[in-house]
Amino acid sequence: MFQEIKDAVSTREAASFYGLKIGRGGMACCPFHDDKHPSMKVDARFHCFGCGADGDVINFVQKMFSLDAKQAAFKLIDDFHLNIDTKRKESKHEKNQRIRLQKEKERKEKIRVAYAEEFRRFRSRMGDIFRTLHNWILDYEPTREQWEAGNIDEHYICAINNRDPVDWILETLDFGEDAEIYEQYKHREETIASYERKLTDAAGRATGRSGERPSSNSEPERIA
Repeated sequence: MFQEIKDAVSTREAASFYGLKIGRGGMACCPFHDDKHPSMKVDARFHCFGCGADGDVINFVQKMFSLDAKQAAFKLIDDFHLNIDTKRKESKHEKNQRIRLQKEKERKEKIRVAYAEEFRRFRSRMGDIFRTLHNWILDYEPTREQWEAGNIDEHYICAINNRDPVDWILETLDFGEDAEIYEQYKHREETIASYERKLTDAAGRATGRSGERPSSNSEPERIA
């Protein structure tokens, strides 16, 4: 019965039906924590990159309405007028097929969870880099005299050149189409390494010019 429900109704369909506003790329504000910025991805399943809530359409209805799995299943059957026999017994062939499908689902779920965690790390690291660049613009903005003398701090030059591209990457990760998001995800290691190198180089050039280390609260955190 559960599988028939999941085949008939996606999490995205149910979430929209129950009032969740889903934006471009399937992102929505998570209803399971105080979410001001869309952090939940909703499609066949759902996953929140903020609080970690995760599951299929039945799990979503369980959490949304504080129901057990069976109650959630019957609610979906009623609300979506599904023609599902809730009393029919499972045949041996159906049982074997269900077990096989369940094992395949578990394998895919492990892959999906690993992807979700790696995506969260990528999004978090790019957010750290953006904040560092934004702070550099505020901390190292040149005075009029410095502009006229051409004495522009390397931190500021780096931040002006790179903050908007990093912001665009974050916008794509949060609101892009699936293909756009995956394209960024594929190159995540090169992207992180490239911007970390730019930050390090800018800080090094600034130190070489001034003989002083930049402020510690302007340095990005490193990923373990």
